[in-house]
Amino acid sequence: MRERKTFAQRTRTRSSQEAKRKYFLVYEGSETEIQYFDAVAANKEEIGISPLVTLVPILRSYSEEGWSNPAKILERVIGNLDEKEKAYISYETLLNRIMDYMYEEKILSSSRAQGNAVWKMLVWICQEKLEKSLAYDVEDLEEDCRAVIRLLNEKAGIVPISEDIMDYIRSDGITYDPNFDKICLIIDRDRASFSLNQYEYVWKKCREKGFGFYVTNPCFEFWLLLHFDEVLKIDKDTLLENPKVTAKRRFTEQELRKLLPGYTKGKYHAEILATRDRILKAIQNEKSFSENADELREKIGSRIGIMLGEILEEET
Repeated sequence: MRERKTFAQRTRTRSSQEAKRKYFLVYEGSETEIQYFDAVAANKEEIGISPLVTLVPILRSYSEEGWSNPAKILERVIGNLDEKEKAYISYETLLNRIMDYMYEEKILSSSRAQGNAVWKMLVWICQEKLEKSLAYDVEDLEEDCRAVIRLLNEKAGIVPISEDIMDYIRSDGITYDPNFDKICLIIDRDRASFSLNQYEYVWKKCREKGFGFYVTNPCFEFWLLLHFDEVLKIDKDTLLENPKVTAKRRFTEQELRKLLPGYTKGKYHAEILATRDRILKAIQNEKSFSENADELREKIGSRIGIMLGEILEEET
């Protein structure tokens, strides 16, 4: 896991002129939620979010792509924060940061086949040449990184990597300060992939760590529906059950498409929803459903409005 920011930002430290509070947004999904909160961040001033607040998306590193289980995602976030606190990284983290660097510096293209091939080569180098398990802690970061890069160039002919990769690797990760910032876990109560035991575990861990637990039952599309008063007229039982209405679409998505024409998970006009009036409406409409984390195991509702309400209350 890593926060999304430009390379130039990675070496900067927090100053009195920077945001006093960061909300790190950890998404279960990889498309719909990102588009929505990107639109919210882009329209911060109109919405009324303090300039001293920053919304920071947490992105998946290469080996984490495709993950959807909230328990697994949460454990990786906790693991990455532990690495930062204790000033060590695992070999898997090292390889992920090398991959992240190569993508951000355009050394690798968006080709999935190319990425898979390079990742497999990195794993092979680590296990066979360095004789290290991915779970082991890196013993000498600079020496091991240079060895991996050298062997990768020899075996795969990757374009020579700049010396600044060490700065990238040391500064990558999540710049979370528990005294100022907040980790926000934004997840769905998807019964097919998120068991009751996992729900209890994630909710308990978030309380222990002081993380925000922002679950929506049944799915994130329901939160988007809350931006429209028409949601109050839709049958709650059907919304909660969220049955399939076509081979690829469920009821909640179908209802959202009536109010947000052209909506798909991969692309939609999130800026229509990311206005102050729409967000205040969604926060208010959420109160007509459950906002209680214990109840949301089984009841329809959301807690995203609680999070956005807290953000809006931050002092300017």
